[in-house]
Order: sequence, then structure tokens, then C-alpha cells
Amino acid sequence: MRLVLGGVIITLLAAEVGMAQADPDRSVSGSGIQVKGWQGRTDRSEQKIGDVKFVEMGTGYHLTGGPHAIVWNNANRATGEYTVKARMTKTPRSTSAHEESYGLFIGGSDLNGGKQNYLYCVVFGSGNVMVRHRDGGDTHTLLGKTANAAASKMGERGATDEVAMWVRSGRVGCSVNGTEVFSAAAADMIGPGKLVSTDGVYGIRASHNLDIHIEGPTVTKN
Repeated sequence: MRLVLGGVIITLLAAEVGMAQADPDRSVSGSGIQVKGWQGRTDRSEQKIGDVKFVEMGTGYHLTGGPHAIVWNNANRATGEYTVKARMTKTPRSTSAHEESYGLFIGGSDLNGGKQNYLYCVVFGSGNVMVRHRDGGDTHTLLGKTANAAASKMGERGATDEVAMWVRSGRVGCSVNGTEVFSAAAADMIGPGKLVSTDGVYGIRASHNLDIHIEGPTVTKN
């Protein structure tokens, strides 16, 4: 049994390395976080947030990357009962060789430190959605990659979704294009190895080699 398990782990690690080599983080011309008050962080220490391009564009923002990352403004905080939402478009200029995700996070704390903590909900441009929690270097999957008819699929002009994360009536959840795709009791989401609080910084999360236009994020009280 141990030999079989060891072989499976080695195979998975080899596949992950092979995928990374086949689809490396691309270099973006004029990269960097270029919006006043905003900052970012990559998933891994060997990656550079300076390889992510984040700029103001029209009435929103545009993110092009680069490595997996989050971007946020510390002034953007939500407390109590609230809804954070953004309209996000994955454009055909995205170059990842495989499915990559993008969306929102809430409940952010210690985002620049070793105990970064947040909850995120993402779509893929393929009709799939996912919800995860980040605690330091660990991630906890609350909703694995799941097909949902509410989520958009890529077309000639890309894929556009309104992603919303919310806290209300003792629950925390995520909706895509107005349809709830995940919810859980807020009390079950807080504690050791979980969220510090549903209060906190909110922002944007994107996997690598994506080109995304973002209207928002905005917050309203529930």
C-alpha cells in the first residue's frame, strides 16, 4: 500500500512539474501594479508580483499575468453583513494552455504576512466554479471545480460573469450571475485553520497567464 501511495504521489508531482514546464508564467510588457493604493501577492515565494500587470482601464481595471496572484487595496474592507461583487471578463488574449480561474476574495487578513488568510470564489471561463480558503501556505477546498449552468463559457469575445461573495443571515456564500453556487454557516467558517473573521479586506484573485477586465469590486451592506 505504501509503495502504491508513494508511486501515486510521485506521479502527481511529476505531472504538476510537467504542466508548469509546458505552460510557464509568461512575461507581460509594462508589468507591475500600477493603480495607486493597490498591492499584490503571488502564491509562491519564487514568483514576482511585478510580473503581474494591473492597471486602470475605462471605468474598471485590467489584470494581465503572469503568476497566480491576489491584488487588493487595504482601504477596501467589508464588515458585518455585506455583498462584494465584480463583473469580470476573461478575454481571448488569455494564453494559458489549460483551465485557469479568476474571481474575488473576502475576509482577507495579514495579506502581506506569513499568516495570509482569505476565502475566495472563482470561475474558469469554462462553466466551472470553485470555492477555496487560503491559510498561510495551505489551501482548503470547500467546493471543488464544479460545472454550473450559471457560469459563462468562452466565446469569440471571451466569457463574462458577475461574481458576488456575501455574508448575510448567519451564512457566507458565493453567487455567479445571480445564482447561488455555494454557502455555509458563517460560524463554521471561522476558527483555527479557518477564516480569522468574515470581516476583512476584499480583492481580486487570478490564476496565471490570464487577461481579465474587471468592473468593481464594489461592496454594499445587506
